[in-house]
Amino acid sequence: MHPILEDNTLVCLHGGRVKLKAKKAKRIKSDNVPIMLDNEIQGASISGCLNPPILGGPCTKVAMVFAYTYSDHKVNNKHSVLQMGLIGMSIKGYPIFAIPKKNKIKFALAKIQASPLAKIKFDRIRWEGGGKLGAAQRRRREKSKEKAKMLLYLENENKKGKVSDKEVHLYKHNGIWPKDTPKPRSFDYIGENGKIKYPDDDGYKIPPIPKEITLKKGMKLDRYGDNLGSFVCPFKEKKGAIPYEKRSLPYENNEAMQKTYKRYEVLEDINMESVERKIKMSGDDKLIEKIKELK
Repeated sequence: MHPILEDNTLVCLHGGRVKLKAKKAKRIKSDNVPIMLDNEIQGASISGCLNPPILGGPCTKVAMVFAYTYSDHKVNNKHSVLQMGLIGMSIKGYPIFAIPKKNKIKFALAKIQASPLAKIKFDRIRWEGGGKLGAAQRRRREKSKEKAKMLLYLENENKKGKVSDKEVHLYKHNGIWPKDTPKPRSFDYIGENGKIKYPDDDGYKIPPIPKEITLKKGMKLDRYGDNLGSFVCPFKEKKGAIPYEKRSLPYENNEAMQKTYKRYEVLEDINMESVERKIKMSGDDKLIEKIKELK
């Protein structure tokens, strides 16, 4: 595996960057860039961290480099560190990641059991039970994870042109959610690609009872969401709309979602036999198979 070099990018969970400076192993280089040793990364300062004060404040130093990242190559009894993704922890208790970058050096993994104690005093963290975080620290970490996932979602919406660069910037730095953008109900609904990943139960706490409805002329339907949505509900003038909370929707009930509300009316009876015949005549095998699955 490739070791971490002086020009590698190491970041904390909130986007802060670790300042790397090689000192003890300058003669071991790849394209004139020296390798970093574990004690040079541990203690290195971090700049640009955006963790807010309410969640513990910015990460300012690397407190620990995990022993499982050590290579078998040593200089003065110090190990070079392999690019293994999660490589350590900041003094605020948040993970430090190494962004993979190829170089011309390869080292094997060291077979050691190093002490888990950091040489740097952890800042404002209570460690309990051999390294387990306290409840307050777990809540802060969960809150930070939520913001990272929500930011990923906004960046994906930005790529689609639905959210501006300024709106992404405001959420990243100030925690201000774009007022015209529906907000996911939970960060658990957001996949690693930034897209909505709805749970298997469609968000229902209690399994819904299926009800078959035949669409007839004059019948009214409504739904929330953009024009690509497919989840509709029957609307009755006397009873009104089905409450938002009872619908299978992955977004919070906020002003942005209320603006997406639409109501429809069936203009004529739908002859399903005619529709089925047209599907068969289309010759589209995939569509025909999909219709069979839906029956």
